[in-house]
Amino acid sequence: MDENTKILTKKVARSVFAGNRAAAAKELGKKGDPDAVPILLNALEDSSPKVKTAAAEALGIINDPDTVPGLIKLLDDPESSVKKTAITALGKIGTPEAVSGIVKGLSDSDKFVQKESVKALMIIGSSEAVSGLTKVFGCSDNSLKKISIMALGKIDTYEAACGLIKALEDPDNRIRQQAVETLGKRGNPDVLTNLMEMLTDSRQPVQEAASETLRKIIGASESIPVLVKALDSSDRNVRKASIEALWKAGTPEAVSVLLREIDDEDWYLRSRAADALAEIASPEAALGLVKALDIPDSPVRKIIVNALGKIGTTEAALGLVKALEDPDNSIREAAALGLGKTGKTEAIPGLLKALHDAKIAVQEAAASSLGDIKAKEAVPELLKVLEDPEALIHKAVISALGKIGTPEAVSGIARALENPDASVRKAALKALKKVEKSGSALENVKNLGTSSFEVSE
Repeated sequence: MDENTKILTKKVARSVFAGNRAAAAKELGKKGDPDAVPILLNALEDSSPKVKTAAAEALGIINDPDTVPGLIKLLDDPESSVKKTAITALGKIGTPEAVSGIVKGLSDSDKFVQKESVKALMIIGSSEAVSGLTKVFGCSDNSLKKISIMALGKIDTYEAACGLIKALEDPDNRIRQQAVETLGKRGNPDVLTNLMEMLTDSRQPVQEAASETLRKIIGASESIPVLVKALDSSDRNVRKASIEALWKAGTPEAVSVLLREIDDEDWYLRSRAADALAEIASPEAALGLVKALDIPDSPVRKIIVNALGKIGTTEAALGLVKALEDPDNSIREAAALGLGKTGKTEAIPGLLKALHDAKIAVQEAAASSLGDIKAKEAVPELLKVLEDPEALIHKAVISALGKIGTPEAVSGIARALENPDASVRKAALKALKKVEKSGSALENVKNLGTSSFEVSE
């Protein structure tokens, strides 16, 4: 012990003025000399709160674990400032024994002491400290629970996250919501399994809090494995959030997972997965959807067909051509209409065949799509159908021919003015009026020398 330390220790022990004793204790702390520990421990029992506070602060700086019992005794002191300083000192020492003393401060009647205890435990961040903070959720003091949640949120460990999960069980909605927000901002998916287990809790508010937390974590995650794991959740909203996160990711890995979700037992989630794949519109998405057309579930195949129509690539068009052979006529109809949206010439052979489908709705859809594609090579076949008195899709064919607009097509429409069916004649007249609005189409009609209808100049 050097001479200066000796002088200071004498002041701490013998000075009649509390201010001098406190100042000396403070200087001993700055020196950090372990030899000063015995006199500082004695000073913890001084009659002056100012001296006790200075001694406690000094012991925290010296950081000697052997001083923990003496500091814990100060937590019974009537003065708030003394207790707060003792807790701060214990926080700097940070041993398990020190933590147990700090936890004692959590039950103090003084709010400032409680707050200092939470702060100290947050700084230590050990498993013992986390355990102490988690115990707060068993009390009735909401203000203490709130600051404990904030502290746990700043401790980036699995144990701290589990402590926050405990807060999701709180009866107060405000506490649950704060825990939800804190876990969401943390964004770490290490507690995914814990949260998914909470979804089976018998208490509805707990289920809802767990569900909301999962959605927040999923939304912040870019990890495909995490999103895949979330798809095992029993909560529809969680699975939906995962699908939408995969949608946002849009990577080949995400596409692969979304393709599996096409067969989800929930119709809405199947639809969301299909929508996601349609918007991603990658070659992998299109090819995967085409392969999935072999799924035996008819509603699923229809969802796939609608998605392929939105994608509109050559691969998607070829898949829709394949769907024209589907045993379900509603799917064949959807495929025919989807082919019109793609605008791909690869669709024409399949649509020509579909003109003779067993179902009229499919025939009409095929005719409409041939018109949308403006398939000139389809005109001869469309004219055959138009001239067939047994055909029931004359109006759809007339509309298609009008869209195609070649001379042969317009001539065929003109001949339909003589059809015995009044509704067909009306459709032909309507189509020809549209022809009038197109200068090139009008010229085509005149070049044919058609006299079966009049075209106003």
